[in-house]
Amino acid sequence: MSYKHGTYQQEGATAFQLPVVLDYGHFIVGTAPIHKVKAENRKVNEVIRIGTYQEAIQYFGDTYDLDFSISQAIKVFFELYAVAPLYIVNILDLTKHKSEKKTLANKALERGKVLIPSHKVIPESVVVKNATGKQVISDARTVYTAEGLEIYATVAGNNVDIEYEEVDLSKVTKTEAIGGFDSTTMKRTGLELANEIFLKYSELPTFIDAPDFSHESDVAAIMETKAKTLNGGMFEAIALINAPADKKYNDLVEWKETNNVLSNDQVLLYGKIKLAGEIYYQSIHYAALSMKVDSENNGVPSQGPSNYSYKMDAFVWKNASGKYEEVRLDKEQQANFLNKNGVVTAINFKGWRCWGSETAKNPLATDPKDKYIYGRRMFKYIGNELVISYFNNVDKKFTLKMAETMKKSMNIRLNALVAADQLLSAKVNFYSVDNSLIDIINGDITWAIELGIIPGAKSITFKKVYDVDALQKFAESLTA
Repeated sequence: MSYKHGTYQQEGATAFQLPVVLDYGHFIVGTAPIHKVKAENRKVNEVIRIGTYQEAIQYFGDTYDLDFSISQAIKVFFELYAVAPLYIVNILDLTKHKSEKKTLANKALERGKVLIPSHKVIPESVVVKNATGKQVISDARTVYTAEGLEIYATVAGNNVDIEYEEVDLSKVTKTEAIGGFDSTTMKRTGLELANEIFLKYSELPTFIDAPDFSHESDVAAIMETKAKTLNGGMFEAIALINAPADKKYNDLVEWKETNNVLSNDQVLLYGKIKLAGEIYYQSIHYAALSMKVDSENNGVPSQGPSNYSYKMDAFVWKNASGKYEEVRLDKEQQANFLNKNGVVTAINFKGWRCWGSETAKNPLATDPKDKYIYGRRMFKYIGNELVISYFNNVDKKFTLKMAETMKKSMNIRLNALVAADQLLSAKVNFYSVDNSLIDIINGDITWAIELGIIPGAKSITFKKVYDVDALQKFAESLTA
């Protein structure tokens, strides 16, 4: 101890730990028109956090062609619902997912340009030649517009031959969406990159989405596993599964059972969203709408998106001829049938709405915590927050003071959620049944977090009865 002679001051630790409230976003693995961005900005199998529309365009191109699932996400999140962030993994690789060389012969220039009405042309693959002498025009320029790729050239004779390659989305496979971990390069790909969101950005995905392939049973199963085991099981999310677009609504029950889409951590969505002639995966709209509703509740997912408005003007499925056809599900006989069996859909009831709160585990969800999506999300939200808030306590001496501080801190945070009508009730306890002597000796401590989830008003019934007393009083008044 150093020698002291005088007056001094110091600060002591407060017997309270503030919660670490995490930010959440939507994790999507899909395809982006990266051929439209600068070469140095093209990202393949790398998770990128996108917080603004400008960032989205800079790294993943425009939204003129919604065949690209990431273009759908950018349009839906930033233009339609105004929510963020997105955690984007593009799996389109221009070195692999492209067509054979295509040619346009003897095309006439109009005002020094020719238009290829496609948003899939890879600009650097374009070769322009004089149609007569076949000389390559080295100073030809390419510019993308809303109509497609414009090619500018100056040539004698005014006619040109054009060679080019296009992006071929049919060559992107579900194996690439699933991804994995390469022990040689030490790099993750595809869905495995969900584990890098927290490591890179100290944020978490609220949903996991691979819209192009989630209808495949193995992809859906892997998405569910990822949702339960983020970062080695520290964190959890929800997997969004798009049902096959070519299934009729009454085929969905058999399909989900056959393909084992039966988890409490899966949201199964039937039908696609149509707006202004463009068709979208419903999972993207569902995620954006959910985050919009969360933002109205201070970021807490206590309220589900069911019966909130989708940004759409039609609901479609793919008919036997392979064409999208508009359909309106009857709420009672069709949409509610889907809900009962764990499928979320859309209905038109004075405007288009998301409809359904049941997890894919229904109708076999006998544990209340597994039945409703908002309940699952609240369990995960609170669990994720506790894991990160008390990580600094790991390997510290588990004294009575630490136990009291943790319990007090957790109860204060949970009581605040109760006071804000985000929870019905909440309490923290340390039970001996969860903490045997061997557990305590080994330093394995378990806290019981008891949560009362506020139920959604799934149905409201108005019971009408005939008021005989009123008639009796009326009759008596006539004879008075």
